[in-house]
Amino acid sequence: MLDNKRGQVGETVTWVVATIFLIVILLLFIYASIALAKTKSLNLNIKLSSGNSVDWINSKTQMAYSINPANKDKIQVWISKENTGG
Repeated sequence: MLDNKRGQVGETVTWVVATIFLIVILLLFIYASIALAKTKSLNLNIKLSSGNSVDWINSKTQMAYSINPANKDKIQVWISKENTGG
């Protein structure tokens, strides 16, 4: 009975291969999630005025609106305070 260890070796090899396969898949998913987290795209529609000069205040305002539209009222209050000098 002690000489019949083929079944035990076969099962061990199966688990080792499956474990290595799962670790590789896990590492691929972690790498993919890190790569996706690093990419950040902002689709901005910045309009150019008179040639190559850009109205920087309007472009920054458009970018702020696209990043977080919930703060639109705060941004408009800041702009109005800046325009009135107070």
